[in-house]
Amino acid sequence: MSDRVSEGFSIGVLAARAGVTPGVLRTWENRFGFPHGERSASGHRRFTDADVALVRQVLEVRDSGLPLQVAIDSVVRAQEAGEERSAFAAAEAAADVRPLRLHRRALIAASHAVEDECLARGGRSVVLGAFQLGHRYASSRHRWEELGRTAAWAAVVADFDGDADLGADLDAAPVRCQLPGDSPLRREWAVVCLSESYAALVAAWEVPAAKGPPTYEAIISTHRGATTAAGRVLAGVVSAAGGVVPPAAARLLDAAAPVRTTSAVDADRTWLRALAELDPH
Repeated sequence: MSDRVSEGFSIGVLAARAGVTPGVLRTWENRFGFPHGERSASGHRRFTDADVALVRQVLEVRDSGLPLQVAIDSVVRAQEAGEERSAFAAAEAAADVRPLRLHRRALIAASHAVEDECLARGGRSVVLGAFQLGHRYASSRHRWEELGRTAAWAAVVADFDGDADLGADLDAAPVRCQLPGDSPLRREWAVVCLSESYAALVAAWEVPAAKGPPTYEAIISTHRGATTAAGRVLAGVVSAAGGVVPPAAARLLDAAAPVRTTSAVDADRTWLRALAELDPH
């Protein structure tokens, strides 16, 4: 029997901590198989603080106007996606595309193109980023604070430890989330933009090299599935750190949500922005 099960608590305690009645949770369990929990050696269902967080997320998503079944499905899928630790790997699997070897200049141009298109559209987007190190985010902080000012939700993940001027802050806009020491995202670069009608992604990992400029394997795409997959990984990191994904953002990050694909015109405009930034003239 695992420590998790032996140290868990009853459905009554779960209900009290989540702010609902045990009867509500038993109805959910019977109808939707949620919350699931784990069984102890005595056969009793046991729950943890993670289950409390999931129930609260379901309540928030439901209160945004979605049916209960949709809210539960959305939260459960987000939890499963959060178990994927690499934004690059998630995007590659979802899009089934071949990555390219690029240097920082090309990645910066592509990232700026996605960010600028997101700003130009003026919609309530979800904008997420992975910056490896806190000082790399610091150089783009003014751009991201402007993105965060009008976004439905914006968050960045990086190793902020040791940065006296810019530490992790789950209440900031955008949210700044500290990466765990064993996270693959510490070697990754990502920019994700999602709205009702637009999706764009830059995801890359730094190839180890003894010398020379940094080189990355990168996926650059307006494929909504790949963008959503990468975004769910980044949102999962924030959730695991104790941050809250707003219901509007959770809906956009839900792979099953009925939203539009990025039009060819929007995709062309995004990558023309990247080419314009790369043009030395």
